[in-house]
Amino acid sequence: MSEQYNLSTMPVNHQATWSGFYKKSLRERQTQLKLVFPQVFTSSTPASVYVTPDTSPCNSPISVDFSSETNDQNIHSNSVLSDNSKINYLINKLESLSTENNKQIFPINGLDESIADNMIENCIGTIGLPVGLALNFIINGKSIIIPMAIEEPSVIAGVSGAAKTISAYNGFKATTTERNTIVAQVCLLDISQENMNFAVDKIIQNKSEIIKIANKYCDNMVKRGGGVCEINVRRIPRKANRNRNNYPINSDNFMEWLVVHITIDVCNAMGANCASTVAEGVAPFLAELTGGRIGLRIVSNLNVERMSKATFRIPLHMLAYKSLSGKEVAARIIEAYEWAEVDPYRATTHNKGIMNGIDAVALATGQDWRAIEAAAHAWACDGVRIHNDNFQSSNSYGSLTTYWIEKDEQLVTTGKTDDECLMFCGELELPITVGTAGGVLKTNQVYTYNLGIMGNPNAQELAMSMVCIGLAQNFAALRALATEGIQRGHMSLHAKNVAIAAGCPTNAVTSVAQRMIEKGKITLSSAKNIIELYMNEQVNISKNLLSNSLKIEDKFEKVCENLSNSLSNQVQCNIN
Repeated sequence: MSEQYNLSTMPVNHQATWSGFYKKSLRERQTQLKLVFPQVFTSSTPASVYVTPDTSPCNSPISVDFSSETNDQNIHSNSVLSDNSKINYLINKLESLSTENNKQIFPINGLDESIADNMIENCIGTIGLPVGLALNFIINGKSIIIPMAIEEPSVIAGVSGAAKTISAYNGFKATTTERNTIVAQVCLLDISQENMNFAVDKIIQNKSEIIKIANKYCDNMVKRGGGVCEINVRRIPRKANRNRNNYPINSDNFMEWLVVHITIDVCNAMGANCASTVAEGVAPFLAELTGGRIGLRIVSNLNVERMSKATFRIPLHMLAYKSLSGKEVAARIIEAYEWAEVDPYRATTHNKGIMNGIDAVALATGQDWRAIEAAAHAWACDGVRIHNDNFQSSNSYGSLTTYWIEKDEQLVTTGKTDDECLMFCGELELPITVGTAGGVLKTNQVYTYNLGIMGNPNAQELAMSMVCIGLAQNFAALRALATEGIQRGHMSLHAKNVAIAAGCPTNAVTSVAQRMIEKGKITLSSAKNIIELYMNEQVNISKNLLSNSLKIEDKFEKVCENLSNSLSNQVQCNIN
């Protein structure tokens, strides 16, 4: 008698739930998601439920902790599964159901063309990206599954592997700003140098009035508890056009740009459109106040008041890999990081790896990944990080992450050796502007499902997930580079893409890719040769099967004939 299980007891985020997930077929993974997240994958639930966290039936698995320490005892508080039999049973059970809901196309799929046509100009179609799940993440003491949309192999495997190592020892700690803000900029021109101090003073003296007027242009945010909360003024020295052939036709009677920053609390929205609307609305009052000419009025995608930070801390011995000790691996990772700190050529690739993770989450959840990318690379410049009131420094571009080794003072008191007390630490901090309400989130239903898988986080929680993904991806890349090299894992996955590009049948991709790896030649020509050999093998196998089938059929006919003769003879004997 088969064991019966209750669907409602399926744990959402326990590691055992996802054990062997990568080995399952696509259909099996989709079925498992339906089982684990029934409140997300039900046709009877309106999609809008999943957009606004306040009305969501599924609370976010990340707790927003701006200052307090996480209670480590709660890290593994989810129920434990003894094995995978329960999950596999439920998957098979659901697969066997012939309900109308189960016949529907899995909802995480390409955007409908009729919707796409109304989203952009001159639409001619849509393009798809694979969506996968980053597993093993424990952030602020709670487990979370994070969807990622990316075409590059090894990224999801890399972050999941790194998260497994880090989550085995307390996981990630993440913080972010309490308010979800965005900055609108208004540039005021033609203010002479002698009047600059007067203009700055007028803005500072009239802050309250400026905020009052600006809030008229974002009244919906004000009703939700947000709105304009701060006004700042920046004076930036004007520089000559770097193109020598430039013929100046604009006014040149000012030596500084006077830029007003309007900080807006946009609640759970990304807020770019809101910021630009406020900037345009309040600009005439600022011009009247200062006597300046209105210049550009636009959102800024660099918001240093909206920072997110992720950290982890693990014992050195947990970094041991094959013949390398944890101490050796840690030293190599830190060497790689320190190189990126001083060489922009290395730092660009180093930071690109970080954004592999962050951008993939942004794409999967409907964020402006271009804005996030731009802000991250600006923050990688020392001038922005150190002199963020001016931004004019010519200091170099460096690593976004930081790694170091420190002693655990508590372990020291237990009498352990110096090496046993060493901890490997990693940190990533950068400005991340995201939203979980409004915008395209209501247009493209895929985003609502992906956010539902995450537990419908608010904007701060989403930002914390993204910065943890970025840190995990960078740690995974540096660990691979410092030990066996990046190509071993990367090329094994890349081989599958080459096989597909060479026209390999779906059921043969894994086999063809493996043969290319064994030969050490992952090229289109190699793939085509292997596919031809594979197809010939399959033809021969089919011929042999057919031949054996015909032989069996002949034998069966002879047996039937002999049996028929035997029965006929027996009947004749009985008659006689």
